[in-house]
Amino acid sequence: MSQITKPKAWADNENVTYTDLNNTFDTIYNDYNGSISNANISSSAAIVESKIAFDTSAGHDHDGVDSKAIPKALVFTITGTLTTGTSSAPVLVSTGSMTISKAYLNVKTAPTGQAIKVDVNKNGTSIWNTTQSNRVSVAAGATSGTQTSFDTSSLSEGDVITVDIDQVGSSNPGADLTITLKT
Repeated sequence: MSQITKPKAWADNENVTYTDLNNTFDTIYNDYNGSISNANISSSAAIVESKIAFDTSAGHDHDGVDSKAIPKALVFTITGTLTTGTSSAPVLVSTGSMTISKAYLNVKTAPTGQAIKVDVNKNGTSIWNTTQSNRVSVAAGATSGTQTSFDTSSLSEGDVITVDIDQVGSSNPGADLTITLKT
């Protein structure tokens, strides 16, 4: 549907019939009461998000206030040849309540010999504290890996997030690592 149009425009001294008048009001009522579509709405309407229905089945997560903040992610980068170690990237701090839904690892140079394994810590404790085998990894010869299983996935404002590189490739360690935590 496009913009609402007037079904009848009267001229001076023309008689108004109840049919013409009803048609005009019916057009307005029908469009206003259920037929409003994207085409009827001005781009400057500034409608608040809480009044809009979103297709959440497609993975959209709207908080009713500010969809520009979505999706959120915490991103760590480590440049150069990788080595094992604790707190291997600058510390990040959670700016609010969040839930980690997926961890991504990407490298420019693939490891060879064995996988890269990374641990993520919330306030000093691994988010895979119970199930270390679930740590996110990049297989030997690959350049990416993901993980969706966590022992701890909730973050609160002020939580300190650090990353450890627990394992690198044995023949070639791999290089230029990005760790992304989707929240």
